[in-house]
Amino acid sequence: MKWRNSLVVKYLIIIFFAFTFIPIILPTASSIILLPTAVFHNDKDSPYEGLTDLKIMWHKEAKELGNKSDEAIKEHLEFLHNKYPESQIFWVDKTGKTRDKFFYNEELPDIWTPSYTVQFMKDHIDADPYTVVAFLNGDSSDGFIVIKVDRKHFLSPIEQLGPYYDYILLSLLLLILVVFTLMSWRFFKDIRKRLLHLTAAMQVKNEDGIPYQITVSKMDEIGQLEKSFNQMILELEQSQKRERDAETLRKNLIANLSHDLRTPLTTIRAQLSNVKEEVRTAKGLESLVLIDQKIDFLSNLIDNLLSYTLLSAKKYPYHPEKIQINRFIRKITAQWYPLFEQNEFEVSIQAENEPVYWLADSQWMERIFENLLQNVIRHASAGKYIGVYIKKTEKMEQIIIEDRGKGFGRENNKDGAGIGLSIVDMMIKDMGLIWTIDTSENGTKIMLINKLNNELKTSH
Repeated sequence: MKWRNSLVVKYLIIIFFAFTFIPIILPTASSIILLPTAVFHNDKDSPYEGLTDLKIMWHKEAKELGNKSDEAIKEHLEFLHNKYPESQIFWVDKTGKTRDKFFYNEELPDIWTPSYTVQFMKDHIDADPYTVVAFLNGDSSDGFIVIKVDRKHFLSPIEQLGPYYDYILLSLLLLILVVFTLMSWRFFKDIRKRLLHLTAAMQVKNEDGIPYQITVSKMDEIGQLEKSFNQMILELEQSQKRERDAETLRKNLIANLSHDLRTPLTTIRAQLSNVKEEVRTAKGLESLVLIDQKIDFLSNLIDNLLSYTLLSAKKYPYHPEKIQINRFIRKITAQWYPLFEQNEFEVSIQAENEPVYWLADSQWMERIFENLLQNVIRHASAGKYIGVYIKKTEKMEQIIIEDRGKGFGRENNKDGAGIGLSIVDMMIKDMGLIWTIDTSENGTKIMLINKLNNELKTSH
């Protein structure tokens, strides 16, 4: 990243202008105001160089006009008036009589008395218009010439602006301050907009739960963050792809392995029936029974493994329908009753007389009950008790399965209970049901709950 693209450099530039605003902006603003005036103001176009210069010039002209005739004085004064068009000129001869006037607006006496002359000079000293009185030939007895010019014609460009200079300077300072403020606001607004864009990009995700990549706008610090964000998304996508590939491989392996194990198990079971006819001793028959049980256990374990794989992949067939739970429980327990009786279990079934209907998949429900009842026989045989109840309230309906065994422990997972209960959990959740397990040394109670205000899933 180049240093000139850094947000820190841009921010320091703003801070620099903030600290140097007064010492730099004031002379800059003055220059902006005065430069056009100085450039476009041409001193050669103006005959008025200064008050002192006008005074020296007028006395020089009066001295040169002292010996001239009245007509010559008139012509020369007219020439001077043309040279200084904004001037007011008149002259008084040696008799005190007012003679020719050139653009003089005030009234003058025909004859000047000494007192009037003194009062006139007194009134016009340091007055505006600027007034110069010069005696002809340098002698007061020969008369005098007078020129009056407004002082504004002698002002410099800055002085000509007068009181407007302050207003223009203040307006220009405010304009520069507004521009500086807008630049600062634009700088931080751009940062905020890009950060909000990045935040919004994190919230919008694709079907895999990963945000989309964004366009890197500028190669500054935020641009580096955007680039890192895109790199992170790329790594997540690659990691997720590797995980999906590994999961697909694992599921295919389990499915193929489950299928491959079924054939030899079937063959072993068929050959076991032939061996039973040849075995005559009690110990041999007992061993065959044990082998047959282990084959059943292994077959169930393979079924559970295949079912778990299909459920994880969302490929296990699901067909919801309206099931009468009362009849369903009686049917399932009737199928398992001989096995419970063989293992000397006390069986207690309490189903509601009033029909109770659930929206569920009948095959899934059978699989759930088979796994749960199989766990009771396998892990709670010491309690010799199995109870199945239906309990109904205003808010929910429950199926309760309880035993008096020693409860579930770590050793149960070693015997295959873990994957069986995992299948139960996945099926129950996919059907929109809830279940709980309460287990202790005094027994285990499993509750399947259907909330009456809960709409069960109708697709899988």
